[in-house]
Amino acid sequence: MRTIRVLAFFGLVFVAPIGMAQSVFDGTWRPDPQKPSATRAPDVFELANGLYDCQSCKPPYKIKADGLDQPIAGNPNYDTLSVAVIDDRTIMKTAKNSGKTVMEMKAVVSADGNSETEQRTMYGMGPHPIELTSKSSRVSAGPQGSHRLSGGWQLIETDLTNHDEDTTYKISGDTLTMSDRMGRSFIAKLDGTDAPYKGDPKFTSVSVKMIDSRTIEESDKNGSNVTKIARWSVEPDGKTIHVRFDNTQGKIQEQTGDKI
Repeated sequence: MRTIRVLAFFGLVFVAPIGMAQSVFDGTWRPDPQKPSATRAPDVFELANGLYDCQSCKPPYKIKADGLDQPIAGNPNYDTLSVAVIDDRTIMKTAKNSGKTVMEMKAVVSADGNSETEQRTMYGMGPHPIELTSKSSRVSAGPQGSHRLSGGWQLIETDLTNHDEDTTYKISGDTLTMSDRMGRSFIAKLDGTDAPYKGDPKFTSVSVKMIDSRTIEESDKNGSNVTKIARWSVEPDGKTIHVRFDNTQGKIQEQTGDKI
């Protein structure tokens, strides 16, 4: 299960008695809402005098909040962004890349001003849009007279609204089959040999190996390069799974999920 993504699985040599029994991995798994790192800095915005200033964005930017597409430099995901003020607690943002919408987001501040909910839809990352809901709590106020979204916000959790990362695994003999609702899939031997990875342009192949009866390691590859390593461990009760993701460039993410 992951930040937003529950990818795929694993393998090694299976002895016959284990291969004949149902694996603890068999079934469909749903990631729990993703909690941010304890060291994650707050998001800081200022919306005032017709301008939207995202001070915590990388890179930071300040654009007109007039509902029209404004150029954004240095962002790898989009090159224009529009910000529309709906009312004193709500804004809408639309991001585009080469004229094509890649993200729509509605941010709503609670009536008491202490919490904020974002509903985000992302396009082009799978066979259908990905829907996310994020919740944040206020940590600092904005300038006097600014929109109520202004100020500092600490992310509490992010969850997949449409559960696109529900992932189904099945181990039969020495083979693992993975599929999810986003159209990603593979069928791989549990001996570490490469197998085709389908449905995700970031990966061309995968290898999986079983560390023990409740732990599997998966290596996702693009060409000959390993780009992500995931280690999945199922609790003894068979209902909860823990995963550690390593993007091989020093970024590590951990998450849990439950069998549904």
